[in-house]
Amino acid sequence: MSLDLFRHYGARRMRSYVDQPPLVGPVDADTEDDKPAVALDFETPAHAWQPSSVASDSVDPSALPSRFIDGCHRGETVAWLRDAASHPFPIRLAEIGGVCMRIEGRTLVREFVRVERVVSLIVDPFPWDAVERFAARLREMEMRLLPAALPRLDDERRGPTHDFEKMREQTRVRSQYEMETLEELALCQNLDALSLVDGRLGRMRSHELDRLNAVGVIKQHLENYLHPRGWEVLYGLEPGQRTPAFRVPSKDLPVVSWYLKLDGAHGAMPNWGVVRVEISCAHFERHRCNFSYLDRLSNALLHLRCRQGTYARAAVSLEPIVRAEDSLKSLLTAPATLAQRFYRLTGL
Repeated sequence: MSLDLFRHYGARRMRSYVDQPPLVGPVDADTEDDKPAVALDFETPAHAWQPSSVASDSVDPSALPSRFIDGCHRGETVAWLRDAASHPFPIRLAEIGGVCMRIEGRTLVREFVRVERVVSLIVDPFPWDAVERFAARLREMEMRLLPAALPRLDDERRGPTHDFEKMREQTRVRSQYEMETLEELALCQNLDALSLVDGRLGRMRSHELDRLNAVGVIKQHLENYLHPRGWEVLYGLEPGQRTPAFRVPSKDLPVVSWYLKLDGAHGAMPNWGVVRVEISCAHFERHRCNFSYLDRLSNALLHLRCRQGTYARAAVSLEPIVRAEDSLKSLLTAPATLAQRFYRLTGL
């Protein structure tokens, strides 16, 4: 097996540098009209939104997650090559993983873990026999080739571009997608136990998600789901309080969601210390659409919140997820070491 793909297309090492913005903005960004209508009056009419206190000294065992799912994607662009038209094609080397930690008595044990080394590359312009030989050579090096998609040029076309950052983003997205697949694999090891996922449930793709007793906790708020009154309530939350729940439609997995304040009393952190929690609509229906279940679940999350003052994201993190992250990262190779090994094995 050879690396003639590298040799024929002039592959060379990539020196690390600060990510640059794309030359033009994305052409396929969602417009406001394309976004599904969020049912903000799902629990409470919009004009009547108020903070709701959910903190309690006791925890309902049926609302306490027993499994905790996290993933890790550690990678960088280590090389690049060019096609006949001088389009740049980044080569991303990454280690990805998914892990599940399970409560066993008073301790957390690792129930499942999978770590893989992957190489992400847009392969469409290259001869398939060369791509297949490259993939086979990577397998010999215990790495897996992830074919990335060409970037979108307009609403109907995809193709190569001379915008290196846009090409590089495609390889990152492909590796991230595969990491989420490993997270989902960890989640689906047990369809019955109440499991907590670090991130949105909607990014999972299993046809069995409606069966899962899964809770998603989102730390980064990239979408605006709220009306003006909702923002007033969110900024007025105190630790141990939540907003009314709202329903977010989706063709894949409609969810019931709400915001919960974990930390930052007296407005000390107006837009930090708040997480968004979501469960599937099917999960909510299994609990007879009882909003008090959301209170009990929120209280359980409060008891699981991270209390490590030295952890930078403690205000929006849960202790079992932090432990899962540490467990998974302990299995990963330092990026510089992994890159040097890749260079040595490929002769770059």
